Amino acid sequence: MAKRRLSQQQRNRIQAAQHAILEHDDYGHGLVVSHQGGQILVELQSATTIECKIKSNLGTIVCGDRVAIETTAQQQHRVVGILERDNLLRRVDGFGQVRSVAANISQLFVCLAVSPEPNLFLLDQYLLSAEQQQIEARILLNKIDLATAGEDPFGLRQIYQPLGYRQVDTSVISGVGMEEFSALLPGQVSVLSGVSGVGKSSLTSWLLPQEEIKIASISAANEEGRHTTRASRLYHLPGGGDLIDTPGVRGFSPFIDDSRPLALGFREIREIGNGCRFHNCLHRNEPKCAVIAAVDSGVIAQSRYQNYQKMLRQLAAG
Repeated sequence: MAKRRLSQQQRNRIQAAQHAILEHDDYGHGLVVSHQGGQILVELQSATTIECKIKSNLGTIVCGDRVAIETTAQQQHRVVGILERDNLLRRVDGFGQVRSVAANISQLFVCLAVSPEPNLFLLDQYLLSAEQQQIEARILLNKIDLATAGEDPFGLRQIYQPLGYRQVDTSVISGVGMEEFSALLPGQVSVLSGVSGVGKSSLTSWLLPQEEIKIASISAANEEGRHTTRASRLYHLPGGGDLIDTPGVRGFSPFIDDSRPLALGFREIREIGNGCRFHNCLHRNEPKCAVIAAVDSGVIAQSRYQNYQKMLRQLAAG
């Protein structure tokens, strides 16, 4: 049975009730460390982890959420409210439904690999989603041992380094780049995202050798990894900081805030677009468009501009 859609007035009443609950001294606070199906695990301030039920009409709860909890007379625990979020990473699934991935993130590692070959449209979708949610995005190119030493595989650094995106090349097998990667994690709430087969579970296992992380195998037929992480999980790292490992996805369509111009999610288009003749320029075929001129002169990478145009068409098509 499909879930009943709530009106804006109903959502406002629920939100007001939640705020009242969160201010009540009788409720404890905790951090959501896992959510799979109807099971939610919450870590209390005492570092104790408890299994909780969820109050109806509360909305979607994800890893990284800070929540309010009540304890019943039967010593059962129930989440009764979600504390205000700093951000929420979301995507649109193959059925057009918005799915939440994680909350209160400070940095997103877009995980790619030398094999399977990176999809730059997918990468730009991740970066757009991070920009809209004000999450610091970093590019992680794994399995660098499969590439020739000193080269820039797929031209990633040439395209993204001038835009301010830091890239880390790693190999769990050789150890290259792993210390640089781990040094970026203390004090942060980080997310590893990317398609299956790029080695997210292997990276997590390297960071947390005591955890039982299944290592994804690569299909010899199509070089796409089989899904091994079935639920998002938040881990506390030995060196400080938290890591949220998310299930691999074969495609990522970000939830786009259509109240903001799409160009704001592309750093170079946002900056150069200030020089366009029209303030509402979409950078398609408008006269005296500074962005088109920058593409023609090579200042803006063709792949980035083409991916922006593709997302623009998708947004227009609904």
